[in-house]
Amino acid sequence: MPRNKDRALLTQELRSLRGRLMDADILKSALAREAASQRTSDARYQNIVEDQAELICRFDPQGRLTYVNPAFCRYFGQDAATLLGGFIPVQASEAEVAEVRRAVSGLGPNRGMTSLVHRATLPGGQTRWQEWLYRAIMDAAGTVVEYQAVGRDVTDIKETMEGFRRAEEKYRAIFENAPLGIFRTTASGRFEETNQVMAVMLGYDSAAQAMAQVTDIGHQIYDDPQSRVRLLETLEKTRGSITYEALFRRRDGGRFTGRLHVSAVRGEDGRVTSLIGLMDDITERRRMEEELRRSERIARTLLNATTESAFLVDVDGVILAVNDIGARRLGGTPQTLVGRNFYEFQSWELFEQGMERIWEAYCERRPVRFEDERAGIVHDVMVSPVFDDAGGVDKVAIFAQDITERRRLERLREDVERITRHDMKTPLIGIVGFAQLLQKSQNLTDKQREYLAYIQNSGRQMMDFIKKSLDYFKMEQRSYVLRPQDVDMARVFRRIHDDLRPLAVNKSVCISFTMDGQDISLTRPILFRGEEDHLENLFANLVKNAVEAAPEDSEVTVTIRCGDEVHEVDVHNPGIIPEAARARFFERYNTAGKEGGTGLGTHVARLIAQAHGGAIRYISCPREGTHLIVTLPANPPQEQPAPGLSRT
Repeated sequence: MPRNKDRALLTQELRSLRGRLMDADILKSALAREAASQRTSDARYQNIVEDQAELICRFDPQGRLTYVNPAFCRYFGQDAATLLGGFIPVQASEAEVAEVRRAVSGLGPNRGMTSLVHRATLPGGQTRWQEWLYRAIMDAAGTVVEYQAVGRDVTDIKETMEGFRRAEEKYRAIFENAPLGIFRTTASGRFEETNQVMAVMLGYDSAAQAMAQVTDIGHQIYDDPQSRVRLLETLEKTRGSITYEALFRRRDGGRFTGRLHVSAVRGEDGRVTSLIGLMDDITERRRMEEELRRSERIARTLLNATTESAFLVDVDGVILAVNDIGARRLGGTPQTLVGRNFYEFQSWELFEQGMERIWEAYCERRPVRFEDERAGIVHDVMVSPVFDDAGGVDKVAIFAQDITERRRLERLREDVERITRHDMKTPLIGIVGFAQLLQKSQNLTDKQREYLAYIQNSGRQMMDFIKKSLDYFKMEQRSYVLRPQDVDMARVFRRIHDDLRPLAVNKSVCISFTMDGQDISLTRPILFRGEEDHLENLFANLVKNAVEAAPEDSEVTVTIRCGDEVHEVDVHNPGIIPEAARARFFERYNTAGKEGGTGLGTHVARLIAQAHGGAIRYISCPREGTHLIVTLPANPPQEQPAPGLSRT
C-alpha cells in the first residue's frame, strides 16, 4: 500500500514537472518571437535612421557622441570612427558649445526636448548654419541616460531670411529717408501709408497724424477737388505711371504746387482700387524756372554787349542760338541763323575741321581752345561742352574773339626783342673782350683790376642772359636743340639754397630737401640728364617763388624722387595760388599782383621742363598748400628740336 502511494506521488510530481517544462518552452518561444520582432523593429528603425537626410546623432550626458548616421558623417566630412567619442556640437565655437550645453542640461522629465540654431565650421573653412532638435532619453526613474539630436543645414534659409530682412530695412530706409513724399492711398481718398516727408509737406507733424486726420484727400489736400477726379479718370484710361501737377493745400491753409508720379493698383475687375506714388513740392522749382528765364534774357543782353561772337551749337553743327556779333559775322541775324548749319557758311573742308573741335569737346567733356586763322583774320576760339541736368552733353557753346591786332603786336614785339638781343650781343662782346685785355696790363692798381673784373663779370652775365633769352625764344618756337649731359642736381640745389638763403632768412622760412622720405644734406651726387644751366634756372625760379609765397615762420620743402624712367621734383610751400592767377599760371606776364614780379618765372620753368621732354603741373588748396611738381625723363631727347608750347 505505501508503495502504491509513493508511485502516485511520483507520477503527480512528474506531471507537474512536465507542465512547468511545457510552460517554460512556451515562454521561451514567446521570448524568442519577441526578440526577433524587436530585432526586426530595430533593423527597420536603424534603416530609417541610416537613410535620413537629416543629421542624426546620440550622445551621453558628458556630451560624447555615441552614434552618428551617415548623413552626419557626410556633412562634416569625417567617418563614424573619427566622430564617435568626440563632443557635441561638432566644429562649433566655444560660445555655441556652452549654449548647447546649457540648453541640454535643462532637459528632463519636465522638459523632454529643446531646439537651437547655431553655426559650425566645416573642414573646408566654410561657416554653415544648423538647426537642431535635442531630445532627452530617460530610464524608468526619469534619469537622463542619453540624448538624441536631429539637425539640418539651414544656411540657405538663414541667408534668404537675412536677405529679406536687409531688403525690408533698405525699403524702409528709402521710404523714411527719401527726399520725396511717398504715399499709398485708396481710390476713395484715404491714406493707407505715407512717409514723414509727405506728412510734413502737407503740414502734419507725423505720418500717423496725416493718416488719421485726412479722410477725404480730394477735399482736404487738393486745392481744387476736381483735380483728383481728373487724376483718377486719367489713371483709369492709362496703363503705367503718369506725371501729374496740381495745386495742393496744407493743413494750415497754405498752398504749394506739387508734382505727382503716380501709378494705379487695380482689382480683379481692372478698376483702380488704390494709388501709389511720389510727390515733390515744385513751388521753388517753378520760381527758379521763372528766374532762369529772366536770367536768360539778361544773359542774351550781356552776350550781345560783348565783343566776342557767341554760338550755341548741337553736335551736328546746327546753330541753336547766336548773339548779334556772331550773326553779323555770318552775314545774318539771330532770327534767320537759328536752325541753320555751319556748313552753309564755309567750305566742307573747313566745316570738318571745326566739327573735329566740337566733337573733341563733346566726347572728352572739357573745353577746347584753339586759334582759327583765315584770310589774315585770327580768332581765339573756345569750344565748351554744355551739360544737361543728367550730366550729359548734347550741345556746345562756341566763343570766338578777333585777336588779329593782338597777334600782330605780339609778333612785332617778338621781332623787336629778337633784334634787340642780336644788336646787344655785339657791343657786349667788345666790352667783355676789352675788359679782359685791360686786365693784362701791368700798370693797373688793385682797385682798377677789381673794377675791370666787375665789368667783365657783368658783361658775361648779360651775355648769358641774352643767350638764355634766345634759348627760351627757340623753345617757344619749338626749334631748340637739347644737348643733355650728366648733371649733379645736389650741386645745383646747393647753389640755389645758398643764393636764396638771404631771402629765406629775411622771411624766417626754412628750405629743406628730402629724398626717398628722408631729409638729405645734398652731399651725395644726384644725377639727372639735361642742361645744367637751364635746370638750375628752372628750379631756382620755382624755389624762389615758393619762398616768396610761403607764410613767415614756415618751411619750403623740395622732394626729389628718382626712378628708372622718370625723375620727379616736388616744390612745396604752405601758401596757395590766388584763384585769379590759376587759369593763366604758366603764361607769360602773369604776376597775380606780386610786387616786383615779371610774370616770367613759371613760364620759363615750363619751357625748360618741356624742352627736356618733361612737364610741370601744380596742386593748390588751403589744406595742402601748393605743390609744383616737375617730371623729367631719366633720358631726355637730344640732338633734335624739343617740343615747345603750342598756341592753344
